[in-house]
Amino acid sequence: MRKPLKIFDDNILLKVLKIVVLSSSGILLLWFTFDITGLKLGSTRLVASAFIDEPIDFVFYLIFVGCIIFFILKDKIGKYLLFGFLLLWGGFQFTVYFKTGESITSYNNFFADTHHIIAPSQDTLIKDTYHIFLDIFIVLTLTAVIAFLITAIVLNKKKSK
Repeated sequence: MRKPLKIFDDNILLKVLKIVVLSSSGILLLWFTFDITGLKLGSTRLVASAFIDEPIDFVFYLIFVGCIIFFILKDKIGKYLLFGFLLLWGGFQFTVYFKTGESITSYNNFFADTHHIIAPSQDTLIKDTYHIFLDIFIVLTLTAVIAFLITAIVLNKKKSK
C-alpha cells in the first residue's frame, strides 16, 4: 500500500515557513508571468511579452515552475532546487546594476517604451518599474526560502541527536 502524499511537515514552524515560501513564490510567478504575456495598463507598458523580445525567458519560467512543484511535492530536494534557481536568478539580476557606459545606453534603449518609476540615467543604471519589482520579489522569495532551508536543517540536526 502506497503512503499518501505529504505536502506539509508535522512541525508547525516548517509548515508556516512553507506557506510563506509558496505565497512569495506565487507572487513572483505571477509577476514573472507578466514577462511571458506582456503587461500594458492603458497606454502604459510595464513589460513587453518575452515571446517577442526574449523567448529564452519562457525556458526559465518553466524551470521556475518545476522548482516550485518540486518544493511542494518533495521539499527535501525542492528547497535546494528553488534556492539554487533563485540565487542564480537574483545574482544575474543584481549584476545588471553594475553596467557602465554603452551597456547603460543599451539597457535604456531596450526598455525605453516601458514604465519607469525613476527616470533613466546615462550615468547609473536605473531599472524600469517591472524589473524593480521583479528584484524585490526575488529577494523576498529568496529570503523566505533561506529561512525555510535553515530551519529545516536545524530541526533535522536536532531530530537526529
